[in-house]
Amino acid sequence: MEKKIMGVSHPVPTEYARRIYDEGKDVFVGKSYLGRVSPGDKFIIYESHGAKAYTGWADIKSIGKQKTADILKKYGDRLIVTEEEFREYSKGRREMNVIEFENFEKFKNPVKPKRFVTVAGKYIDEEEFKMIEGNKD
Repeated sequence: MEKKIMGVSHPVPTEYARRIYDEGKDVFVGKSYLGRVSPGDKFIIYESHGAKAYTGWADIKSIGKQKTADILKKYGDRLIVTEEEFREYSKGRREMNVIEFENFEKFKNPVKPKRFVTVAGKYIDEEEFKMIEGNKD
């Protein structure tokens, strides 16, 4: 039986994660696309440097591949990366994965994942979701 997917997590360097916490940035952009989630599912921040843990989550507003050329025009200052960082990161790519999110909640307690979160990100199943939910406060 296939496990129920409740959300998706992508590694976010601490300096970018702070832009979500402190500046209200609400658009993640990445190279890998994990498309088995929908609006309303959770986008879970995995802080890949400092905490090496899940540090917050938000509701996915939209998710999908978009043309690299359109992303800056469409989202601009809402991206968790600067324009310069985006141009460097997206070099040579026609499309990127974009997750627009809302209702971000920073956890009181960072939650260590059951297993390593790769650069490509990972799906969060019901079991891990409940583990996060039970340990974040």
